[in-house]
Amino acid sequence: MKNDNKDTLKKKNKKKKVHGTLNINLSQADFLNNNEERANKLYGKICLFAGFLVMFCLILNESGVFRIAPVIMRIVCIASTILFFIPFVISYLLKCKGEWVKYFMITDILIVVVMLYSVLSYHVMMLWLFPLVSSIIYFDKKLVHFAIFTTVPAIVLGHYLAATLLLLGDDPLRTVKAAMLYGALPRIIVFLPIAFIARQVARKASKMLTNVIDNSNEIGRMTNGIQMVMSQTQGLMGTRDMSVLAERMVLNLGELLTLMLSPEKKPVGTVGVLDGDHFYTVDSDGNPNNICRDLGDDIGFEFNNARFRLSKYIEGATSYSEEREGFVNIRFYDKGKLMGFASFRQDVESDDYSMKEVLNIYTYSTTSIINNTMLTFDMFRTQEQLAYSLAVVSENSSQETGQHIRRVSEYARVMGKYVCDTAEQLETFRIAAMLHDIGKLMIPKEIIEKPGRLTAEEFGVMKKHVIYGRDIIGNAPGEVMEMARHIILHHHERWDGTGYLGVSGEDIDKFARYVSVCDVFDALLSRRSYKAPWPAQKVYEEITSQSGRQFDPSAVEAFKKCYVEMLKIRDQFPDDDSDEENLLSADSQIATAENDKINDQEAQRRKALPKINVDPAIVTPISI
Repeated sequence: MKNDNKDTLKKKNKKKKVHGTLNINLSQADFLNNNEERANKLYGKICLFAGFLVMFCLILNESGVFRIAPVIMRIVCIASTILFFIPFVISYLLKCKGEWVKYFMITDILIVVVMLYSVLSYHVMMLWLFPLVSSIIYFDKKLVHFAIFTTVPAIVLGHYLAATLLLLGDDPLRTVKAAMLYGALPRIIVFLPIAFIARQVARKASKMLTNVIDNSNEIGRMTNGIQMVMSQTQGLMGTRDMSVLAERMVLNLGELLTLMLSPEKKPVGTVGVLDGDHFYTVDSDGNPNNICRDLGDDIGFEFNNARFRLSKYIEGATSYSEEREGFVNIRFYDKGKLMGFASFRQDVESDDYSMKEVLNIYTYSTTSIINNTMLTFDMFRTQEQLAYSLAVVSENSSQETGQHIRRVSEYARVMGKYVCDTAEQLETFRIAAMLHDIGKLMIPKEIIEKPGRLTAEEFGVMKKHVIYGRDIIGNAPGEVMEMARHIILHHHERWDGTGYLGVSGEDIDKFARYVSVCDVFDALLSRRSYKAPWPAQKVYEEITSQSGRQFDPSAVEAFKKCYVEMLKIRDQFPDDDSDEENLLSADSQIATAENDKINDQEAQRRKALPKINVDPAIVTPISI
């Protein structure tokens, strides 16, 4: 039996990129650029406040509290206020950006300090520290050095102007020589140690900032890695096929290494998982490479010019990851038994703590998933064999139904691409669809095979087969049986609510809606004791005409897309020779222009589908 469940849903089954990853990765330059804008605004507000203080000093001078030359005081105060307002305008109003802004503002303030000192002399002596202290808030050592080397000559110039103008009556330094020797020189001597301390503060702050950013980046890197592992783990859960698990694992590991290490090229690796009595191995693209060799108690494989030999069993061994000689190796052990392995050609720094922790988390979580997949696989195959056994019993109970159950299962596989979200769900749907008519085991054969129309009483008995079928399944565990219960109960419901149980619209199980189309399609094409088979074209017209009445419109649209493929399935599993002759007759061909168009569209769609390797042993009939 052909089964293309592995790759049919490739587009639906693609894993999305991890959402919500932390965008913590900032370089020191990025942080400083962000900090500069905030520091510029803070500096601008401080200068604005200082400008108001200067105007207040002017008011005091004008009111006679101070006794300084009025004209010069006015000129200096007004000019200083304007210069103080400029940083506020540039940073807060115009929002200018660029490295020049901070250097301009330091220079601007130095000019103001020189002007004020030339008039107020020693009364504003502490202003010489203003540019230096202001430069520290930028965490920029170069700016601190600029403030130091410009403040020293500014101190000399300020003292020279103060001694030359002599606007302050109580200034003890009355000559230029005295101003230089007893004013500028001592203040420079005091300023330099303070400048040295400021430089050290800036250097320490810059170093601390670098460490904080590096730690934040590392935390973000590890967090993003853990988030990806969690997302990948969810994607691996529920996998029923070891080959599918291996394909997803190798892709996941490639994505994880790319996220954590940002390599220039896509990481190259191989992954193997224990599948029965051998290891199924795939390459970086998820394609089987069959490189694993059985060496008795060990397995061996050669990958990327390196040879590996692993023990199948090591007492007490647990899963682990390691980085050695340019490879990232992961070994999955459970109770000492080797369950799988992964090897990627990738260099990892010996002190890369985050990478190692993320790999450990991936290793431990994936080990349990490998075990769960093995258990799930066994449970699923058990359900599949049970479903097939029941289907065979149901088929053998009536010559009327013949291959009906098998065909409906195959129709469901084809149409299920439009209702199932994953390949695993599609396979579950295919098997569950086998059981849709299992309840007919409880219906008398004379009713099932009665020629002609059933009486109202007989039809009432026939309708009970959905209840009988649900009860036969009962509370049997597993995904297949859970889905089958809903399909059995609802596959005779109509979209308009006039079905067996009166359920309508979205309240009908979505999988049962598709089985309903499959069931009717096959029943109309087949010979029954009460009717001859319908021509294929008439069946097509009947089903499409019932969209929105008997059938879910979405299911009908899926039927249109799958019609040609479903006809081929009908030809593949005929009930008898006469039925096969009917299918090959002219009436069963797609004769109308509309159906020619459908046929062309289907051919184009099938060309676009990926080639699928089918394992014919996925479902093996069992003897009963």
